[in-house]
Amino acid sequence: MTDVVTGTLAETNYLNRLAVPKKEASSSMKAALERAHELRKFEIENYWRRSTYVWGLQLVAFTALALSVKDREFSGPIVIVVATLGIVSTFAAVLTSKGSRFWQKNWESHVDLLEGEVEGKIHMTVLAGRGQPSFSVSRVNERFLEMLLVGWTLIFVAAAIVIADPRWMSLSPRVARLWQIGLPFVFLVAAVFRIYDTRSKLTDRLYDLDTMKRTVSETTARTD
Repeated sequence: MTDVVTGTLAETNYLNRLAVPKKEASSSMKAALERAHELRKFEIENYWRRSTYVWGLQLVAFTALALSVKDREFSGPIVIVVATLGIVSTFAAVLTSKGSRFWQKNWESHVDLLEGEVEGKIHMTVLAGRGQPSFSVSRVNERFLEMLLVGWTLIFVAAAIVIADPRWMSLSPRVARLWQIGLPFVFLVAAVFRIYDTRSKLTDRLYDLDTMKRTVSETTARTD
């Protein structure tokens, strides 16, 4: 759980927290901030563009996996090939996601450093009800890809074991059901916990929305 930043009395006042500059910034400073915003937006858009080809490859892999079934049995060698495609494409997707998030964070840091002189600390002030930040969309996607990578790896290992020792295909129905139900269940629980732990890390800029609203009302009342 991420705690709300309380800060000093001045920091818990919304208008003081924004610290909108009274003097107009130089044109070069404005241009630099605008450029940082543009590059951040460009990186976010590219992040989702890159993900489209990843899901295209995953769709091909899952389709091939389904087509490998013959007479209600999977073809081990075909499953190995399909799982290899799934592992390689998902691993590449995980690295791409991490790289994209790095560059997005880079341009966000530029915005943080430049905005104070131009428009105040808007980007550095996050308002959340009850002190809970939202989930990070990019981190959720990254964790999902990681679990998908684990899933493809398990499929590869299972197919390799069956090819190496065909006796695994002769398990008793009870033991087979235990494997068929138990392993996916463990994977499901691990995946849910892994993906759920993806709240945005905003400990240095998270402020309580109700507190900020109250300070604005009090400031307006004193002004009137």
